[in-house]
Amino acid sequence: MGFNRTCSVRLTFPAKHFFVVFAFLLISPLLYGQGHGRPAQPPLPNLSQPSSAPHAIDPFDLGPVQVVYGVDNKPIATSEYKCFLPPLNSVSPTTVGVVDLRAPLKSQNEYESACRSLRKNKIANAEKHLRTAIAGYERYAAAWVLLGQLLETRQKLDEARSACSKSVEESSSYLPGFLCLADISTRQERWLDALTFSARVLEIDSTGNPVGYVLNATANLNLHHLVEAEESALKASKMDVRNSEPRVHYLLAQIYAAKGDRTRTVAQLHEYLKYAKEPGDVAVVQKCLVKLQDQPQE
Repeated sequence: MGFNRTCSVRLTFPAKHFFVVFAFLLISPLLYGQGHGRPAQPPLPNLSQPSSAPHAIDPFDLGPVQVVYGVDNKPIATSEYKCFLPPLNSVSPTTVGVVDLRAPLKSQNEYESACRSLRKNKIANAEKHLRTAIAGYERYAAAWVLLGQLLETRQKLDEARSACSKSVEESSSYLPGFLCLADISTRQERWLDALTFSARVLEIDSTGNPVGYVLNATANLNLHHLVEAEESALKASKMDVRNSEPRVHYLLAQIYAAKGDRTRTVAQLHEYLKYAKEPGDVAVVQKCLVKLQDQPQE
């Protein structure tokens, strides 16, 4: 029995992270989080006491949908992307596009209401507002994506997939839609689809999208394309300059284990332990290292 099965375990996402989990399914040994969401918002200030401090920016308070302009003063995106859940909340506005500029004001207001409901973790209300927004403008790409993400949190994966598919019908370069489809395909273990959609994500944006590389590496690993899996995972790791997502190192360890490279497997598990903060996950990886060290060399 090869050492690559030694660490075939699941890293846990604690229940308190229900609305924090980064939407990764690295491979089967990692537990895909119970839904997606956002970090808890800071407490509201005490308005009864005057304060000279500036008001905190509420990312869910979109106000009227605004156009984001690039350095050449050309429109590159609308502001709806700010409301996406992980992993789409890491998407650069330069790759979102302006497909929703024609959405009527009523639909925009419904989208804004959905974002406010999300802030209060009122998922059912948010879904209702999104469906109303779409009823008023069926080509509302951002609303379709966010609806797909909400359905995904409720384990309605086929409906989520259908919703995200609607978002790319308007634009073949709408990155959030393809990233949403890659994410859902990964959860469904539809590896060929995950590979196709993640590859499209990277065609649209190959320089600023580590999540796209992680999903691509995951699909390639499960399809036993180990060279391609390693290449994508290394690019994701290189982009994560702050090591904010140490599970990428666990993904690399799984890839090297599949290749039979004990030295690099151990090295990546040690890298994971340098930056991991969840005690349960740390304990799991520490046990993996002990088992690897106890196993005889093959």
